[in-house]
Amino acid sequence: MKMEKYLMLLVMSVLFACNSQAGYVLKGVFKGAGDGKAVLMMGKQVICDTVEMKAGKFVFEGETPHVGFALVVVAPEGKEAVQISLVLENSRIEMRGNWKNVGMNEEGDLIVKGMTVTGSRNHDVERELSEQYRVVEALPEFKKYAELAKKVLDTPEILEDTTFFWMYRKEFDAYMARVKEEQLKIIVANPSVETAAYQLYFMMNEMPLEQLEQIFGLFDEKVGESELASEVRACIELRQRIEPGRPAPEFTLARRDGSLLSLSDFRGKVVVLDFWASWCKPCRASFPWVREFYKEYKDKGVEIIGMSIDSNRASWEKALDEEQLPWPQVIDETVKGSYRVGELYHVLAVPMFVVVDKEGKIVVRAHMEKKELSAVVEEVLI
Repeated sequence: MKMEKYLMLLVMSVLFACNSQAGYVLKGVFKGAGDGKAVLMMGKQVICDTVEMKAGKFVFEGETPHVGFALVVVAPEGKEAVQISLVLENSRIEMRGNWKNVGMNEEGDLIVKGMTVTGSRNHDVERELSEQYRVVEALPEFKKYAELAKKVLDTPEILEDTTFFWMYRKEFDAYMARVKEEQLKIIVANPSVETAAYQLYFMMNEMPLEQLEQIFGLFDEKVGESELASEVRACIELRQRIEPGRPAPEFTLARRDGSLLSLSDFRGKVVVLDFWASWCKPCRASFPWVREFYKEYKDKGVEIIGMSIDSNRASWEKALDEEQLPWPQVIDETVKGSYRVGELYHVLAVPMFVVVDKEGKIVVRAHMEKKELSAVVEEVLI
């Protein structure tokens, strides 16, 4: 009897193993589409597959190395092709729709209206997150925003009216804050879903590091290490390196005459890194008060280093000739399209000031005016 039970369990385990989902099966059912072809593409051709479509039906089978955004092009014979986006994962997924419902959406894209995608939890969560823009806009408290947004959509030039712009901006900011609030609820409720972690990418730069770490820490290990979460991971690692109290990242850059300047050259002084660019009007508008600041503090153990993120060296040199700035100036280097030192310090916009204390530790990174910068430096000099 024991042997029979053992054999039964063995058979059940084999059957279960045979039926488990090792890869994906992506099925399309489009009534009225007829014969043709379907193409599946994902992330720089990680997956690129073409199959025949018969009577509106097709099937893709395979295994994706990671959850990701995919594109299915459904091309019926003699009819215009339609591109359908979805989140592909290793599961049984079905797309279903009616070709008589093919038409343009509000953005002017050809879609199959009313079609459904089932079987991908990641796709479901991504859709739910995206849907919050429409859901929040429909709330009674955002009626004014919806009306203003429609005016902007109909006549974009209305934003040139300063009064209207600031009225719209106020309503827009409140609307976006609510959208992100609702999205965060969904993110926290889905710790095992990669697209929930991916959504943090669109919020991470506006979130305090502590909050970002806390929310990201809720995700399952496989989600936290996933491809879709890679940029969020990188952002957290970067910000952890440049939080106040951490050693300022060392750098060496060239001055105009080719001589090299390193941050460590100024150890023992309070250093203000002034990230700017020749094309940045607010940067150059700040120079008069930065001159006053420099005159007041240069003999008190404070140095400024001008950190240009100009990609055009000639423009930088022209600005230096025009401004005649008395503190040291260097120009950042670009590596694969990114500013090397600017990226080390997580500079997303200029002007940006970074204050480094005498021991070489970061005190603050912020957009500041003279009064704020002076207050920070005074405290460090004590």
